[in-house]
Amino acid sequence: MRRALVLAFTSLLALHGCGFRGAVAQELTKASTSSQDRDAALRSIPFDQMTPETRDKLWSVVNRPDIYRRLPVVSIECDPDLYLHMIRHPEVVVSIWHLMGITQVETERVAPYVVNAADGAGTRSRIELVYGTPKLHVFYGVGDYEGPLLKNRITGKCVMALKSDYYKGESGETLVQNRLDVFLTIDQRGIAMLAKTLHPLVGKAADHNFVETARFMGRLSKTAEENGRGVQQLAQQLDSVDAKTRKEFSDLAMLTHRRAIYRFQNASAAVAREASSIRIPFATQPTMARPSRLTNTP
Repeated sequence: MRRALVLAFTSLLALHGCGFRGAVAQELTKASTSSQDRDAALRSIPFDQMTPETRDKLWSVVNRPDIYRRLPVVSIECDPDLYLHMIRHPEVVVSIWHLMGITQVETERVAPYVVNAADGAGTRSRIELVYGTPKLHVFYGVGDYEGPLLKNRITGKCVMALKSDYYKGESGETLVQNRLDVFLTIDQRGIAMLAKTLHPLVGKAADHNFVETARFMGRLSKTAEENGRGVQQLAQQLDSVDAKTRKEFSDLAMLTHRRAIYRFQNASAAVAREASSIRIPFATQPTMARPSRLTNTP
């Protein structure tokens, strides 16, 4: 059951930790299942900008979901363009996890906005990006589970709305605040009732995976800042990712690196300008053995 419910989150959430240095994910709020948050999440989905077909399939899930959950709101330090690339190309992230040996999840890009995913233990899902702007991504997912945990195959659908807000940090870095609302329906009514009962347990697993995934994205961005060439070399090893996407990821890694250098140089210049403008009173200056003249400025 746990696998069956978490399947809808697979391409965005399946992470068990990693060894990249640097940024951490700051958890700003706890998870919520309140009707107020559910209604607000529903209002945030721009149905008026979607085709009738897309509206209908999303509405069939969000109108009366078996489970609704707003996962913890998380803030990370991440280059905005690299962030968008990872959100829109989860196969890049999963391929990196494979190189690190930390996941059994498999992903396959089957259309420009569609990814198939499987966890290797009976869970399969198909995730479609149906709407995307820098501040809002809406995903529609269908999935099934067929394995030893349950006698019969179960199927379900989900809608995920990822809200992203961007802020400038004290040193000019970009902070990305992530909020993910999930609506889930299960086709088998008996299983749906059991899912509602187990929701608190399963929800905690999804919360953990979401926070860890955000942490990974922040760490990968930080690594690109410090070692752009190294991340470019990593990109060349992502054999399960198409060449165009690999190149985009590689180029963005170097762009992230150059932006970090620019921020550092500007910050250093600002510190130097601030220091040069300071005037130290004469009484606080070091005593000179043979001063050529006395002055109240350095």
